[in-house]
Amino acid sequence: MSSIDDRFRQIYGSYFKEVHAYCRRRTTPDGADDATAETFLIAWRRIDRVPEGPEALMWLYRTARGVVSNTWRGALRQKNLNRKLAGLGLDPVPMTDEVVILRHDVDRILQALSRLRAKEQEVLRLAEWEDLSPREIAAVLDISPEAARQRLSRARAGLARHYNRLFSDAHSHSIAQEGGMW
Repeated sequence: MSSIDDRFRQIYGSYFKEVHAYCRRRTTPDGADDATAETFLIAWRRIDRVPEGPEALMWLYRTARGVVSNTWRGALRQKNLNRKLAGLGLDPVPMTDEVVILRHDVDRILQALSRLRAKEQEVLRLAEWEDLSPREIAAVLDISPEAARQRLSRARAGLARHYNRLFSDAHSHSIAQEGGMW
C-alpha cells in the first residue's frame, strides 16, 4: 500500500462522521450518503491538496459545501422542470428529498433560518451544527476570522429577530382563533 492510500485512509477514518453529519443536515439521508461519498472521492483525487492535521476537516467541509450546493442546484432544476411539465399537462417527476418537520419550535427555527441570506444560513450551520469556531468557519468559507465573527453575529441577531416575529405571529394567531386571551 502506498503512502497516498494510508493518508486517505487516515483522513477518511478521522473525518467521515463529521463530513457525513454536515451533509446530512443539509440534504436528505440518501443525498447525504451521496454527497459524503462524492466529497471523499474529490479528496482521493486531490489528496495532494488536502492539508495536514485539523485543517483537513476545514478543506473537507469546504468541498462538501460545494457538493451540497451542486445537489441543491440540481433539485432546483428538477423543480423548474416539474413546473414546466405541469404547464404542459404532464405529470411532474416526484421529488425524493422532501422532509417533514413535526415539531413547531424546530419548524419555526428553520423558517426563521430560511429568511436569512444564504451566507448567514451557512455561517450559522457551521457554528451550531458543525460546532466550528469563527477561525474554523473562516477557513471553510475562505474569509478572514474577523469577517466570520461579524457574519456570525449578524446571522444570530437576524435569526433571533425572525424567530421572535414568527413566534409572536403564531401566538397572536392562536389567541385570535380562541376568541381572546380569557
